[in-house]
Amino acid sequence: MIAQWQQHNKTIYADLSNGIEIGIPVQRGTGATSFGIAQAIYKTYRDGDFIGNKNNGGPCNLETITFTPHGNSTHTECVGHISLKPFLINDCITDDFKPCQLVSVGIKGTKKNSILDFRTVNWQAIEQCDSLIVRTIPNNDGKKTRNYSDKYAPYIAAKDMQRIVDAGIQHLLVDVPSVDPERDGGKLAAHHIFWDYPEMPRTACSITEFVYIPNSAEDGEYLLRLNIANFQSDAAPSKPIIYPIVESPT
Repeated sequence: MIAQWQQHNKTIYADLSNGIEIGIPVQRGTGATSFGIAQAIYKTYRDGDFIGNKNNGGPCNLETITFTPHGNSTHTECVGHISLKPFLINDCITDDFKPCQLVSVGIKGTKKNSILDFRTVNWQAIEQCDSLIVRTIPNNDGKKTRNYSDKYAPYIAAKDMQRIVDAGIQHLLVDVPSVDPERDGGKLAAHHIFWDYPEMPRTACSITEFVYIPNSAEDGEYLLRLNIANFQSDAAPSKPIIYPIVESPT
């Protein structure tokens, strides 16, 4: 199925039958995690004589799942992540199709202070989209199950985040646990810059962390759908999918 989309006074076409999933699910025991957050816990629901497990004699399977979106999976967050006033992700973000640019960047700095290196990206191309996906190099499947806790994960420097905002990016997706250092004394400088909080909060803008972009997806332009789960919180698990841009179907 080919979708037609208007973007910056031009028409683009995307193949909705050939989507590429870039989300990491909430997993059973081996998922990606950071900040010292425990893995998600899956437990059979029990209530008196009722047991929610068919293999143990119950009438159906019923699980209770305990997890923390910010540390257990791909998740999309809104300004409510850092604000005093409560903002809810699904109230703030319109989860429709969004033109996006995928870029791959290296890492610079020291092992204990490594930042994403944006020196080689094409900012003119980025300015043509309202969404940006950042893949760090090297890239491998280990990101799907990596425990980043106390491993000095790379982050986005304040000046680079300001450049991203100045480029008009409203939805930012990264394959690291956070756009800020794991331990920064609670400053969360990049988060504050992105949402312009508390000066003029950009409440319709989102950050999605812990994505995984396969190497088969080439850098360039796509159509993006975040697919945010229906939770009332500042963040929720999400299942982003990118759709390749194709030539006009005529």
